[in-house]
Amino acid sequence: MRNNLRKMRTSPLLNALFPAGRRRILAATLLQPDKWWYLTELAAHLDTSPSSLQRELESLTRSGLLERRQDGRRIYYRANTASPAFADLESLFAKTAGLVPALQGELKAFDHGITWAFLYGSVARGGEGAHSDVDVMVVGSVTTAELVPVLKRLERRFGREINVTRYSEDEFYRKVRHGDHFLTSLLKGERVMLKGSAHELATVAGAT
Repeated sequence: MRNNLRKMRTSPLLNALFPAGRRRILAATLLQPDKWWYLTELAAHLDTSPSSLQRELESLTRSGLLERRQDGRRIYYRANTASPAFADLESLFAKTAGLVPALQGELKAFDHGITWAFLYGSVARGGEGAHSDVDVMVVGSVTTAELVPVLKRLERRFGREINVTRYSEDEFYRKVRHGDHFLTSLLKGERVMLKGSAHELATVAGAT
């Protein structure tokens, strides 16, 4: 199955700042900074040929943005977290090409079937690691079966496991009214909204 990175929604800001090839390499490496990418693996991930990446990879390595190591005949690359530009670039790509904007973009396909969607857990608290699971709550008429293909696509793209919990509106309200422990704790915790009104959700949370 072809990877969807070639067709991914791109930020106008990133389009203006970086050529397409460089932008896609930086997105892959900066958003998974612990991962060493073998050349052919990265090419497959980006749905392109290894030869089309080599010049850009060498340029980024010379600039200090990427690290390079060789194991026999294999050459690997990853983000250089010691680069003075790493933190700023990682933040820029996370905000414009990272998991949150990607989820928001993909969930637009279900606009009429989602009342609220939000992140909770370690990601919402800002305490996750590079490989932490991502917990997503979805409330609405959209089904889990409809969501799974989208989330699996994003799992492959970001190298993160995405766990979705889904309720219909009626079930969500009923559980909240009955003091469901899981939802009560979740609604009192940190959240990152992906879809829907944060104010309305806060009103529901205040009623618990």
